Amino acid sequence: MQTKLILLLVLISFSAAAQQVQAIVAVKDPSLPIITNPISDKKFNHYFSLQFTGLTIHPGGGAVRMVKNYPLKLDEKAYLVLNLGLAANYDVEISKNFFIRGAAAAFEDCAGLATGYLHIGFRWKALKLGRHSFNLGMGPTLAVREDWHRFEDYNDGDFYGKRVWNGMQYRLFAFGGEIEYQYQFNDKWAFQYSMIPGYPAVLTSRFGVRCKL
Repeated sequence: MQTKLILLLVLISFSAAAQQVQAIVAVKDPSLPIITNPISDKKFNHYFSLQFTGLTIHPGGGAVRMVKNYPLKLDEKAYLVLNLGLAANYDVEISKNFFIRGAAAAFEDCAGLATGYLHIGFRWKALKLGRHSFNLGMGPTLAVREDWHRFEDYNDGDFYGKRVWNGMQYRLFAFGGEIEYQYQFNDKWAFQYSMIPGYPAVLTSRFGVRCKL
């Protein structure tokens, strides 16, 4: 059921993007009424952003049995852990207050193993104060990582559980969320800080720059 819901949301997202970006071709025969897309004359901005994955926050501390396996923890109980890697986003505006984002990331998780995600979803420009703005987002997300069953202290009740395929753990989220802050340097460039809430287990963050194409 969850997989079907995620696929439906992905199709809806792609459909909405296509309807907003592509214009309906006008009928050339003058004897027939001209059919046009009411948004065909509007310009939809496209953006690309590249971000460094940075700090992971465990509100309750890292999993007690696993903390010893976190090579880049910043404190004894792994409340803060560094994750090294990159994330890329492609945004298409569909209105003044909304845009669609496609995103992909590859980085090291708390245990120093390869992890990443694929995401597509809507973003709402929730607040704008001069050069400062805040966006809220949600959409289907596929998260993967190298299998943690290699650690003898790993518990299947963890975030990914027993979902394993070809040496990788995975999990599909129908409503993966994101909170984002942006500072606009000029019309083309902006600083970007994003946080993906997985509360109460984990909060992941990343920062980088966004460019108007």
